[in-house]
Amino acid sequence: MKRVIFKNATELHRKSTEKDTSVKFCDNLWLILFLFLTTSSYGSVVYITNEEDLKNIFTLGVSTSTQDILVIPPMLLKNLSDENKAAVKKLYMGKKYIFAGTTYTEVILPVLFNAKLNEDVKEQIENGKKVYYEVFGEEASVFYPYLDIISEDIIKILVQSGYSVFVTSFSVQKDLRSQTDIIPADLSRWSGLPVQNLAWEYIKRAKLKLTEYANSKFYDAEKFDAAKEELYNLEKPIWFENYKSCDEDKKKENDLWFRAGLSNVYRAIGQDLPPEISVPIYISSSRNPLLDATTSEYILYFADDTDNIFLSSCSLLAFGVKKSTIEIVFDIFISSVSDEVIDIYIDLNKKNNAGSTSFIGGHNGFTDSLSAWEYAVSVSTNSAKLFRYNRTGPPVRVGFFAVNNFLDNNLIEVRIPENYILGNPKKWGYIVAGFLPSGDIFDIIGYDVPISETVIQVPALRSK
Repeated sequence: MKRVIFKNATELHRKSTEKDTSVKFCDNLWLILFLFLTTSSYGSVVYITNEEDLKNIFTLGVSTSTQDILVIPPMLLKNLSDENKAAVKKLYMGKKYIFAGTTYTEVILPVLFNAKLNEDVKEQIENGKKVYYEVFGEEASVFYPYLDIISEDIIKILVQSGYSVFVTSFSVQKDLRSQTDIIPADLSRWSGLPVQNLAWEYIKRAKLKLTEYANSKFYDAEKFDAAKEELYNLEKPIWFENYKSCDEDKKKENDLWFRAGLSNVYRAIGQDLPPEISVPIYISSSRNPLLDATTSEYILYFADDTDNIFLSSCSLLAFGVKKSTIEIVFDIFISSVSDEVIDIYIDLNKKNNAGSTSFIGGHNGFTDSLSAWEYAVSVSTNSAKLFRYNRTGPPVRVGFFAVNNFLDNNLIEVRIPENYILGNPKKWGYIVAGFLPSGDIFDIIGYDVPISETVIQVPALRSK
């Protein structure tokens, strides 16, 4: 499978056309805006979600008798075509509309604040103002909070950033410096569940890694900015709404794309992917596979970061090994389950030809001589068979074990008593490959699968 870099998924936007209070625009913007809070002329607050919406404004307008407020997300404003950017500037200079500033991407500032991402709150506000100034040549004074959600803490930050008035899509316009009656919004839609909290935690860890990178000798501004934009997109509320969805397929798809976005943050700055983001977040929040009370932490863990994410097909996501005093635990994380068989080939010693280089059971493929295996575990949905290399004939089956399926969590677990395979699992080499009923390989942990080849050679993965 060829690796591809994740592209931002389509996000859910909100557009409002409800009426707001307004007066004519003049050079002393704040003074006039303060006065129009008590006037009776009304216009519309229009949230622009794409360039097509903007073209409708150019062609049709919104209101003929009042001054309307336009909100263009700064990321959209920044990336407008030259033609549309020129048209927006012309509208701005014509004074027909008031252009409100907003956050750089569609984020809910109180949610970020509660997630202890205070710096990101400030960056979202400041970067939004920066784009506004670059396009219009003037500072924004009117602020639109995404989804109309604001808090007293956010108001203080907005005032420090130079905003004086905020508007919402419910005909509300208020002076930020005198507003004290903010009713706290219900933020449970985007935070509070263990899976949502863990997703926010992963964002904070990625943010910390970005900070470390910014202070390192390897810092590259272009790479840093690309990673930062990816992180900003992961702070959008739609991700966290979907983690709360009752639709399991929607939740799983959301999780795949969210973790792909996290992967892009690390890849953009040349950092290794943390093992935890190879595991679905809704697994980690309910049953953390990286820390088990009976078997402790993984002694080996391999994430498959070479794959494209095929939402409708089976892919191997990760493989981990744990060891207790009585057994060895093999965990295989998969995207879905059907009739596939997954083999785990174990090379105990990395000695040349000290085992078999052929795969078992008619499975197409082989390994190199330094990865020749002594043991193999063949895993199906309901059972696992343990084979031992036989230098005078075909492999010998030496064990038959039950499989623990946590399919809702994309996890297959195999527990084998330690007396079946002696030694230190941390020093072994592993090949983890998935096979179709035809015997062809469909995926291998850590390697691309050439689409044009049915028989390939695979070296073992080992601890560094």
